[in-house]
Amino acid sequence: MVTLRHVAIVVAACAATSLAALADEKPAPAPAQQGYTPRLNSLMILTQLGHFKLWYAGAVGNWPLANYELTQIRANIVDAKRLYPNNSKSDMSAMNPAAEDLGKAIKAKDSARFVQSFAKLTNACNNCHEAAGVGFIRIRVPRLSPIETSPFSDESFSGK
Repeated sequence: MVTLRHVAIVVAACAATSLAALADEKPAPAPAQQGYTPRLNSLMILTQLGHFKLWYAGAVGNWPLANYELTQIRANIVDAKRLYPNNSKSDMSAMNPAAEDLGKAIKAKDSARFVQSFAKLTNACNNCHEAAGVGFIRIRVPRLSPIETSPFSDESFSGK
């Protein structure tokens, strides 16, 4: 009986010592989580959709929406270069002068200038695609709004 009691005391003492040692240890830091990085193609699709929405907003004179969509396109240009600095296909800086002209047309609420500047932006997109080796992706001035005719859209392009 004495031996069993001694063994139990020794086991309890060891367990208590182990718990104290474990309490002093700091947990390992959680591994850093990788943030989501969209594929370059995804950024281009967003840019193309923004291009479309920008056209339609300008066509109906919704200048706040046109300005918003141009801002989003510019952000995509910056993001593409920042996220893919070593990929020549991500350098869309050639679009910046056309985007500047378009921004001025929007600010002036000048429909005629908007149409001309939008055509420059569209050409800049297509020139960039040619230079990047994806000239088979052609951007054009939209003819019809799938967003306006979509049963899933509640966005008002007229601004009303």
